[in-house]
Amino acid sequence: MQCSTCKNTQLEPQELEPGLVAASCLSCSGALVSLMNYRFWADRYATASSAEEAVSEVEINESESVHSCPKCSRLMMKYQIGAQTHHKLDLCSACDEAWLDKGEWQLLKRLDLHDKLPKVFTDAWQRNIRKQRQEIALNERYERLLGEESFSRVKEFRDWLLQQPNKDAIKQYLISHQD
Repeated sequence: MQCSTCKNTQLEPQELEPGLVAASCLSCSGALVSLMNYRFWADRYATASSAEEAVSEVEINESESVHSCPKCSRLMMKYQIGAQTHHKLDLCSACDEAWLDKGEWQLLKRLDLHDKLPKVFTDAWQRNIRKQRQEIALNERYERLLGEESFSRVKEFRDWLLQQPNKDAIKQYLISHQD
């Protein structure tokens, strides 16, 4: 198989973690991970390797271009990793293979997602990211509108209100007593 980034470099077997072998490019440091092998590794080894030391900042060379699967040559789809990062992982749904650009495995470990790789590619995960980003954008908008101190107080009140058994009555009172 040829590297989907370098195009002319042969992929070689390499361990990402003890027991987790990927087809890696020695030139760009990308790696093709079989999700079948990953699931086997996660069932057997992931808990042992999650006790490692913290992963520091790493250089990530994410390709914005569309990858073609090194196995079947079909186009791979890009999936968001999480709401707090704009990095994306590539998946060939035909082969069930994920392409990790340089540093993306370390990023997954730093975000504590290295044991959840297949979940990243689910509709539920992607919907949750969109929902989280909408919530972040809404909070940022209201913080700009109200100011940092007022927004903090409103959030504190909202959190208190949500815990009240009679929250609907409190809301009704506030609405009916507007000036």
